[in-house]
Amino acid sequence: MDNRYDLRSQQDVDGNAYAALPGTTPGEFVPHNTTPMKSNLAPGREMAGCHPSRWIYELVNNDFTTCDIFERARHAKLDTPFDWQHEHRLIINGNQSFSTSTARILSSVCLDCHFHFVFKMAWEESHCDEICSPKQSKWPMRDAQFPWHHLVWAGSESDSIISKDTSKYYPLLARENFVCSAPPCTFQVTLEVSEPRMPSWWINLLLDSDAILKVLHAAKEQEPARYEAASDDWAYQAPLNLNTYLKNLLEAANPEDVRSISKRNKRFAVLFGPRCFGIFRQLEFSEQTDEVDGVDEGSFTPSSPSPPGGPCGATELGTYRAYLEDIRAEVQCLIHKAGPTAELCTPVLHADLQCQEVANLTGNALVNIQRYKLLGVLPNQPKEVIVNAYKRQWELLPSKRRDMIEALVAIANDLNDDQLSDYAMTQSSIFESQLQQQSTNDDDGLVSQALTFLGLQPPNNYPSDALIQAFRKKIAQDPGDATGAKSMLLLIAQASTDDTYQATLLMEADAKMSLATSKVILGLVGSSGFGPEALDAAKAKVEASKSKEEKATYLDAMEAIADHTNSTDLKWAINEMRQQNGIVVPNGSGNLSSPNRPVNYELPVGLENIGNTCYLNSLLQYLFTVKPVRDIALNYESFKLDLNDDSIKQRLLGGNKMQMDRGEAVVAQAFAQELSELFENLKTSDQVATRPSQRLANAVLLSTHTLLNDSKQATEPSSTPKPPPLPARPSPAPPTQSLGDVEMGNATEIPMPESTETASTVSSQTLVEQGDDDSDRSYEKVEKAPVSHETQIVDSVIEVVGGEDFTEEVHRDPKNCGPATTVVAVDGTIDVPEQQSVDVNMVDAEEPQTVDQKVLNALEHQKRSSGTDQQDVEEVMGSILNRLQAAIHPSSVDESTGIQLEKIMETFFVTTINYTKKFDERVYQQEISFDRSITAFPAPEGTCSLYDALGRNFDQQIIEESKLSRYTAIKTLPPVLHVLIQRSQSMGSKNGNPVGIPETLYLDRYMDAPQDSPEFQQRVENWMTANRISDIKSQKTAVELNPPSGDFLQMYNATEVVNPVPPTPTNPAEGESTEDPLLSAEENWEFDGPVEDDFLLISPPRVEAPIAETPFLPSGVVPTETEVREMMKEELREREEALEKHYSGLKNIPYRLHAVICHRGHLTSGHYWVWIHDFEQNVWRKYNDSNVEANPSTDEVLAALSTSGEPYFLCYVRDNDKDAYVDVPKRLVPPAPEVEGELAKDADGDIEVTNRDPAPQPKTGNEDLPPPYLEQQMD
Repeated sequence: MDNRYDLRSQQDVDGNAYAALPGTTPGEFVPHNTTPMKSNLAPGREMAGCHPSRWIYELVNNDFTTCDIFERARHAKLDTPFDWQHEHRLIINGNQSFSTSTARILSSVCLDCHFHFVFKMAWEESHCDEICSPKQSKWPMRDAQFPWHHLVWAGSESDSIISKDTSKYYPLLARENFVCSAPPCTFQVTLEVSEPRMPSWWINLLLDSDAILKVLHAAKEQEPARYEAASDDWAYQAPLNLNTYLKNLLEAANPEDVRSISKRNKRFAVLFGPRCFGIFRQLEFSEQTDEVDGVDEGSFTPSSPSPPGGPCGATELGTYRAYLEDIRAEVQCLIHKAGPTAELCTPVLHADLQCQEVANLTGNALVNIQRYKLLGVLPNQPKEVIVNAYKRQWELLPSKRRDMIEALVAIANDLNDDQLSDYAMTQSSIFESQLQQQSTNDDDGLVSQALTFLGLQPPNNYPSDALIQAFRKKIAQDPGDATGAKSMLLLIAQASTDDTYQATLLMEADAKMSLATSKVILGLVGSSGFGPEALDAAKAKVEASKSKEEKATYLDAMEAIADHTNSTDLKWAINEMRQQNGIVVPNGSGNLSSPNRPVNYELPVGLENIGNTCYLNSLLQYLFTVKPVRDIALNYESFKLDLNDDSIKQRLLGGNKMQMDRGEAVVAQAFAQELSELFENLKTSDQVATRPSQRLANAVLLSTHTLLNDSKQATEPSSTPKPPPLPARPSPAPPTQSLGDVEMGNATEIPMPESTETASTVSSQTLVEQGDDDSDRSYEKVEKAPVSHETQIVDSVIEVVGGEDFTEEVHRDPKNCGPATTVVAVDGTIDVPEQQSVDVNMVDAEEPQTVDQKVLNALEHQKRSSGTDQQDVEEVMGSILNRLQAAIHPSSVDESTGIQLEKIMETFFVTTINYTKKFDERVYQQEISFDRSITAFPAPEGTCSLYDALGRNFDQQIIEESKLSRYTAIKTLPPVLHVLIQRSQSMGSKNGNPVGIPETLYLDRYMDAPQDSPEFQQRVENWMTANRISDIKSQKTAVELNPPSGDFLQMYNATEVVNPVPPTPTNPAEGESTEDPLLSAEENWEFDGPVEDDFLLISPPRVEAPIAETPFLPSGVVPTETEVREMMKEELREREEALEKHYSGLKNIPYRLHAVICHRGHLTSGHYWVWIHDFEQNVWRKYNDSNVEANPSTDEVLAALSTSGEPYFLCYVRDNDKDAYVDVPKRLVPPAPEVEGELAKDADGDIEVTNRDPAPQPKTGNEDLPPPYLEQQMD
């Protein structure tokens, strides 16, 4: 059978999509839904739109193609503190963002110019299921596919309404409306831009360091003792203090909690004082004046804002609270400009608009080229995005359709995408033929330029054969420019009026190279065949090529010959050369698919991707090497749990001893059976890769609740539409600032278009957002709010309730904004409340299905969102282990706890103890948990070791706000230990900092020890040493960022003498201020820190008698500075050596690295693969879906893994038990086929016994090349 893949045959299958102009495909029905705002797009009114990613790009760069908001702003006289004509860097503003089932608001402010941008998104609930969704993306694009929004300007708000809505709290400048032009989509965006809340004079006062220094020096002269500890750093802290005032005001729970600010407070008097009183008056703080001996000892009392009144607790725009939040956001912008970096919200905006941000646009000259503006796209976007925008613009701009086709062709040429080029040229051909406007005129000179490019002189009087010969000659001379030559030939074809002439040129310019062209390129014209010599010559051309484009052209030519001769060996050689040179196999290539690729029986069987399942494939390959799991799968009948009601009821899962229902048991057994079949295939397959069943994937990736409900919905469609996907909730930071151990990962998947830059184009949608604690705990019940379409962008409130076995997470309910909870076992089993019963009431006329029938039927037929959903590896690992646990009977029961043990718990589950105590307590409280992995947190910046990363989880943590001390220790270790490297951060970003991965991990330092033992005391000392090392490193980094200042300080000359101040009487007279000695110490000011000393004191402060100061000239600063730097280096070295010396003796519990699951990409997109160590052969193998490759160098593999942010899930095995628990099974070599006829006999008539050698491996040397291919075979 001929299994070659021919691009043209695929085009025939999808011919309607290629051979029809937008909106003319027969048989495709496109619904049209309208809205009041969308009705502005009336027929006859041409208005261009753009893809959301371009819309965002034009917004932040003040350059909308159609909307004139920025043009109006340039002509307006805006009194703003900063220039606004720059690339806006937007950050989220306050508590003003929220989402409901029909709306979404994202409030932001520009970090640089302080303009406010509010994005109000809405859609009709009755048409939620018709909203554009990236899940509809599929090549070729059809008229009824609407993967991405296409935003069109629908007009501005009138000046009268703008004036009416403008206020001090909300100085609105413009309100612009945009709608999605896709016919069925009702999505719309309203952009509101408002002026900065802080006028220029505010900012000048806050940043006037010279004025603040002058006040500070005067205060020191007048009250030297009181201001003895004040430093010149105060001059830069006015924004910090104002930010803290506003923070405390906004966070005050009751009006009674609002505290006054004393005008006599040291910092307030210096940083603000009378010159800034106007700021606090405009902030509507109540002023009290209290003159005492000519000194105003009054105060400012803030006005308490009303509680948030928006949906789900969000702050309403235009209110006093929103005004305070806006002011605080602008103050924070000033702070961020001076030092701390801010995290931008543009990724959130891209997620809200369901598009992907295009990287590296700065300085890209193509961005503002007319063809990209015309189609409303950005350079380097996928072909699906380009065609989607082309189809939308086709409807919006009928008068520019010819220009759009030309733009489409040019962009395809820019992208060097053959499929897009074919599509573009086909569209061009159809358009010209339908309009009957074909001519050979060359008014714009493009045909002349194309002829010149091919080495021919204009005009075009050449026959098609002459053009084709020139085309082939051009590619042979310059193989790196083959794509350009094809474009020129296509352009000449487009200008022709002769159908035959045009068709001939189009066939030659096809993405799949013709045999005649390949022979010209490889220099085989007139040769007698393609034998070893020809192959050597072709290889030499590839090796001598200077660019990948040249190499790709030669390989394409070789592949055309391989396709024509149907040579498997030649195809294999080409595939190897592509991999060696990092060249992706082109779409439409005739290269080998898994069934036809030569098999190397020394390598394990790969797993084909069945729809974004690279994460599942990685786990299955790893678990196949774990003997207990393999034993369960291949001998399942020995472990199988009986499916009778008593057995199911008595089976208690995990450390929490959770019961399961019958549906879960049926799904678990189906999964175990499918896993058994897959593992058998991995042993016996004679192919390069095998294919896991969809039934297996559904059993792992879909919950039992989903399977049961969807089996019902298959016959009874849901009447409740779903809103468009919203951005994933970010995972919390390492557990250093909160009491709870549980990380709540309420992640909502963001469907995004498949990336063309990831390692696997079918595996580009990945969530890596689940924390360790929300999925590992098997002893707790975690109360988790059900997934809602109304998600407030605030952190969940977590509190421990009901003793040590329960944890509750409280969320706002989307309907009444009250708390709503659901009980979920942390090891993955769901405790469904009664009101969420999955029982189905069937119509009397129908025979009801049993639970078994429903589940098994759903496993067979349920689709996982068209195969585009992906889950996090740790989550899927938990699902697999939970299914296996539910599928088998327990092997024993722990008498003390009643926990049912089986091979899964005995193999993978680690027991940890969480110790917590208050500062005033002596005894730690304990919480024991069974986890299926332990968590490691990468460093916030730079590289760290795995020990340091684990230390952030296990080492002592001081939680000042809660006055708690806590640490975690390991009580018992399993034979196989999983380590999750938690890379998710706030705002949906990924921590890509490398973690040094050791081949052998020693866990002695994390083991539990009695608190009165020497081991624990040494551990406490180690914690203190580690903290000191961290402090020194931070200080050292800060010092190294600044140049030495000793020379400057020595030039300082203290010329002013501080006059002694008469001592203050011991008993001050009435009206004189005194200061409490406890309050005279220097305040500790930090960003968002407390401001206790800034508020009105009940007792007047006492001023202590200052001590006279004498002037001095600094001397010896340079050597002192050098000495301090050296002391820091020396102390750091000594402490690190001491810590390492102690840890070097803790090597009694070694674990060897067995597997590393890696992820490349972002939190919401990317690709997974796994490295597995074969201890027997001492070789590492990389399993990348269907491809498996080996690397014998452990040092090389670990060096690569330890210097990138790709490792995500580490699998260690106890060193002494590695042979008993893990190995890589050798695949069975199929027997050689029997010889037809009689058995071969030797000379004396006996039957000749021959060795059954393995199947032949791919040829690499010349001596193993296929026989020459005769010349007539290639004609």
